[in-house]
Amino acid sequence: MNNKQEEMLKKIEEYYINYGAKETILNFEDDILKSNSAYLSYWFAKNIKGADIKALEQVVIESKDSDYCFYFACNIKGSDIKALEQVIIESKSLSNCYGFARYVKGADIKALEQVILESKNLRCCYYFAKDVKGANIKALEQVIIESKNLRCCYYFARDIKGADIKALEQVIIESKNLQYCLYFAQDIKGADIKALEQVIIESKDPEWCYNFALFIEGANIKALEEVVLESKDPSICYDFALLIKGSNIKALEQVVLESKSPEWCRLFAQNIRGADIAALKQVEQEKIDTKDIKQLVKTLKNK
Repeated sequence: MNNKQEEMLKKIEEYYINYGAKETILNFEDDILKSNSAYLSYWFAKNIKGADIKALEQVVIESKDSDYCFYFACNIKGSDIKALEQVIIESKSLSNCYGFARYVKGADIKALEQVILESKNLRCCYYFAKDVKGANIKALEQVIIESKNLRCCYYFARDIKGADIKALEQVIIESKNLQYCLYFAQDIKGADIKALEQVIIESKDPEWCYNFALFIEGANIKALEEVVLESKDPSICYDFALLIKGSNIKALEQVVLESKSPEWCRLFAQNIRGADIAALKQVEQEKIDTKDIKQLVKTLKNK
């Protein structure tokens, strides 16, 4: 809104307060129509009772301003939905096509949806499928699948009723992305846990195997544990033994023992039920004895 429009609105508002709608229309409507301003025409139609809706609407339509066509259709009773919608479609404005389809009764969902589909905009495809009644889920989903965007595939599967879980899941599996394999298995009803788990196992990443075992009901604990054992990492073996029900305490303990780490042996002995306390303490004691011997040698050298 420019200064001239702002001044006119202020003048109209004051006149309306003092003299009412009828006098305001008589004195200002012609000026509004001649201004060819979509903003002023929308404001007048919305705020002045008895205004010539059709004439003011025509100004908005001819302006080709998709924002005010959307506002007019949403807020002005008796507006020409089809004419206003046509401006929206021709504008290719994704936000207004989405808004029109979602909020305007009588909107042509298919025509507005086509603009969204042709745009290949993933965010708009997701929200159109999520919020617009009568949206073509399959067509919108296809854009998401073809994009290979893991985040969008995950959210589409999670949030959109009627989504093709298997097709979206396949994108995740083929990506070999460990994070989204875990998310999909954790959050998506009907996910193929075994197929997603296999990606995790084949990665040979002990941390992701531990996370999968921790968070996913029905995970293959033994197969995931095998990767953890092969890593020879005492910290992950300790965590696995501490938090994963059904873990092989003895096998995990052996990795901790072989690490010769007094810290992890002490923690394992303290916190893991069924641990071999004596064997773990022996490692800790050996470390102390070695330290004492080194200190003695150093003292003798100084003498």
